[in-house]
Order: sequence, then structure tokens, then C-alpha cells
Amino acid sequence: MKKLIYYMDNLEEIIITILLPLMCIVVFLSTFFRFAKMPLMPWGEELARYLMIWIVFLGLGTGAKKNAHFFVQLIINLVPKTFHKYVNIFRIMIVVIFCSIILFLSLSIVKSQMVMGQISPSLHIPMWIVYLAIPVGCASMALRSIQYLIKELKEETKLT
Repeated sequence: MKKLIYYMDNLEEIIITILLPLMCIVVFLSTFFRFAKMPLMPWGEELARYLMIWIVFLGLGTGAKKNAHFFVQLIINLVPKTFHKYVNIFRIMIVVIFCSIILFLSLSIVKSQMVMGQISPSLHIPMWIVYLAIPVGCASMALRSIQYLIKELKEETKLT
């Protein structure tokens, strides 16, 4: 059970750990074959692009889980220390609301892609798979932001 919890808690990082080396290998081989004048991988550039898209959007959740996203420190510096908790709650609520809006809008794009049946030029995969990275990443960021907030509030109550 502990392994399952570990994998679920680190799902984005595990997938990124697999996709990033895969993308590097694809780019390397594609470049090698192009310079060797052996056009064996005409789909390499396209696959690398789609892998990068998925890596970036999965990274949203990973960054939110670790509170590693850019935040204007000036706001924290301007308010007294007693209000820092409320500023963080407000910041996370804005992130969750923004991600929810993007999630809702991107799901309609994915549905449209499914209906149109568009496929990628070289790989011949449905384009909705590529566009699915947006709602998955935004959902991950919203959930991980809430998870981070809960963790911080629990730790704060332990200290007081």
C-alpha cells in the first residue's frame, strides 16, 4: 500500500522521468540519422515536440506540489508576518480558480479535436492526445496546489 501511495504522490515526476530521456534519445537519433543521410525517423521532430508539451504540462503539478512556481515576493515583504498565511491562501485560491477555468476551456478543445478526428502529420496519432496535456496539467496543478496548502496549514497548526 505504501508503494501505491508513493507512486500516486509522485506520478507526474515518474512520468517526466521517463519522458525526458525518451525525448532526448529521439532528438539525438533523429539528428544523427539526418546527418548520416538516412531518413529513418521523419517523425522524430514531431514526437519530440509532443513529448516536450507533455513534460511542460506535467511539470505544472510537480512545481505546485513543491511550491516552486514563480511568486512575487514583494507582496509577502509588504504585509506583516501574521498575514503571510492569508496571502498564501489567497494566492493558491487564485491559482486554483485560474487552473479550473483553463481546465474547463481546454476540455472543450479536446472534445472538438475528438469530434474532428484530426491526426498528426507524421505519427498519425489523434491530436486530442496532444491537446489532452493542457487539462491534465491544469488539473494536476490545481490539485497539487490544494495539496500543498493543506500540508502547510497542517504544519502550521502543529507549530502553534
